[in-house]
Amino acid sequence: MPFEGNGEVDRGVPRAPGAVLRAEPGAPTDEDTYRRTPPRLTPRERQVLNGMREGLSNRRVGRSLGISERTVKVHVRSIFLKLGAASRTEAVVQGIRRGCISI
Repeated sequence: MPFEGNGEVDRGVPRAPGAVLRAEPGAPTDEDTYRRTPPRLTPRERQVLNGMREGLSNRRVGRSLGISERTVKVHVRSIFLKLGAASRTEAVVQGIRRGCISI
């Protein structure tokens, strides 16, 4: 059966052809809500993030927490994913901005 239609998803909202739906000026966006909502880091992830904030290596973080360096790496990866960070520095900055850790 051939595809019929213009490729747009019908959301049940009447609008003129080619019109773009926009939020009201000043209305919070999904991104605003995301940035205000602190990610749900586990207590251990917060401890690892605090070690990162102090500039400790994975090995030193692991020693201070009594866990292996490999386990620290698992926590660091999870922190990066939850905070949308690409580096340790960015993770710490996002953690502070989003209320996961303090200075």
